[in-house]
Amino acid sequence: MRSKVLIVVLAALALFAGAWLLTGERRSPPAESIAGGRLFPELERVLNDIDRIRVEHSGSAYEVLRKDRRWQLPDKGDYLVLFERVKPLLVGIALLEKVEPKTDKPQNYARLGVQQPSADSGNMRISLYAGDRGLVASLIVGKIRQGLMTGGRDGLYVRVPGESRAWLVAGNLDLPQAQADWVDRQIVHIKPKTVRRVTIKHPDGESLVLEKPRQGAPEFAVVNLPEDAVVKAGVDINALARSLAGLDMEDVLVRSQAAFPASQAVSAVFETWDGLQVTAYTIEQGEKIVAWFDVGVAALDVTDLSNVRTTQSDAAGLRSRLQGWVFQIPQDRGRRLRARLDELVQPSGTSGP
Repeated sequence: MRSKVLIVVLAALALFAGAWLLTGERRSPPAESIAGGRLFPELERVLNDIDRIRVEHSGSAYEVLRKDRRWQLPDKGDYLVLFERVKPLLVGIALLEKVEPKTDKPQNYARLGVQQPSADSGNMRISLYAGDRGLVASLIVGKIRQGLMTGGRDGLYVRVPGESRAWLVAGNLDLPQAQADWVDRQIVHIKPKTVRRVTIKHPDGESLVLEKPRQGAPEFAVVNLPEDAVVKAGVDINALARSLAGLDMEDVLVRSQAAFPASQAVSAVFETWDGLQVTAYTIEQGEKIVAWFDVGVAALDVTDLSNVRTTQSDAAGLRSRLQGWVFQIPQDRGRRLRARLDELVQPSGTSGP
């Protein structure tokens, strides 16, 4: 009888031990690690205090700072940043919602893109700082699966630096990568219909002059066309006059820190019918073309400029925006600003390009 009781007790203990092995190791995770919660639960309440954003991407790092209530790029001479680029990023990070825990093994991070960013990793680390609080949030953003979640949200693989666990999160992040992605890329916009004359001068003395015979005329003509020469077939002269229409930048530098000698620059002077004069100076270095600008007035006798956008009245604002900066511009626009007369014309009576 005593042996039967002992057998029953041992069997009960075995069942209890088995149940503990199945459940005892599964401790409830802390609330902040549960799927469905925010990746950074406290971030939303300190968004207005954030004054520094650090971005690590493609092996380099830069910062975006808030000074005197304006966001700026300190590495670019405090060039102004669009708040429309800052706000969606900060709000987007604050609203990231955990969906599913992923790997916690470093050897698997690269599959999700959540390894430490490097020159060839393609991922990004974003860190947010708020005054005396210091670092308030940091995350490595890996692969993104667009539209994966309900409500049009993307699925993003992320990892918080210092934590081993990666996560699939739901949200939408507009991720500026290069510093120029934070700014208004449009440098200048001179409406083509307002352009009267374009004069391009090269350091060797060669010049190209285009002009409209009258305001409203559809076509520009080459003023200094050599005798017995014609414009080559397929050459769009009007395109040269459109070179400053919606001209965007690819990068920006501080003029005083850039070693671009004016004596080696090609100048392209754009004169409008209302008297505005904008000069673009360009230098080509390798595969890059950089430009800086002077803004002036070509016709001092013009007084009623209220109905035209590219006018003398705009000259001060345009000069203020351009002065002191050198811009890297797209090659196609840069080459138009550096056009040569002999590239556009050929002797009359000849055929071919």
